[in-house]
Amino acid sequence: MHFAGLCAAALTVGSAYGYIDSQPFFMFSTSELLTSSSKVQTAPSIVSDIALSLSQCPSDYYILVSQPGVSSQNYHCKKNTPTLAQKLSTSQQPGSIIKSNLAITDVVGTIDPSSWTELLQTTCGVETMEIHAANGEIPSNLGPAPRLIHLKLPAPSSESRAQDLASNDAFFATLLEMLPTQSYTVLYTTRRAREGWFSAQVMEPAGYEMESDIQEALHSDLKRNLGARVASGNKTENQTLIDGPLFDKYQFFTPGIFMGFLTGFLLLSILYVAVSAVASLQVTYAAFDKETGALASSKKAQ
Repeated sequence: MHFAGLCAAALTVGSAYGYIDSQPFFMFSTSELLTSSSKVQTAPSIVSDIALSLSQCPSDYYILVSQPGVSSQNYHCKKNTPTLAQKLSTSQQPGSIIKSNLAITDVVGTIDPSSWTELLQTTCGVETMEIHAANGEIPSNLGPAPRLIHLKLPAPSSESRAQDLASNDAFFATLLEMLPTQSYTVLYTTRRAREGWFSAQVMEPAGYEMESDIQEALHSDLKRNLGARVASGNKTENQTLIDGPLFDKYQFFTPGIFMGFLTGFLLLSILYVAVSAVASLQVTYAAFDKETGALASSKKAQ
């Protein structure tokens, strides 16, 4: 069990090292917005693309979420942020109010949302307000539309990272429920921790359930190999064969063998036709004799 945990941690170290300067970004809206399908983008390109969509003033409320101290690994488990995961996965379902979404797992660079705020203020005439989740209070009156709500979530601790993320997600869900209208756009920005982030990422996989197919397959293989080693240690080296018909225990005719026989039959057929054609040639022995005498002299004179 310890060996499986170490191998899973080593796998996470490799992925974290590959994208050590990146963080995820999420966006979903009740309006139809142009989104990109790329999983890796630079921060300037995202800022420009989102600014182009916001310039049309698509919603009544805009929620700008700031979540520091996280990485893309924290969002692999849907149990950490169920509300966010549900909003990002229901855009294509019939009857859903979410019409467009965007999930970029690795953003190279740091996103500066100040340009979005200035754009919404000048183009859409929004009023801004800040809500700090650390205070645990949401104003009962969020104000008239159009409005920009800047939600600041506290950074999760390394000891209870999953619980803190779930608490922040619950606060975020409460804010969505308190919106007076169902016309909103959420811009979910994240920022990785500056200190102790790498060590936290190394130790984190042992604390929460990873739903990645590759990691889950790795865990299953490790558990199966460890179980086989433990079982073999309790048995003697001399093993008896399982009783049963010979053709049930072994496979003698595989697709590879069948293809080999078929190819060999075709080659032998071609060889047989070639040999038969050569053997069917009929030439008399006189054709190879040298002509002499009067007949040869007459031919030369002609």
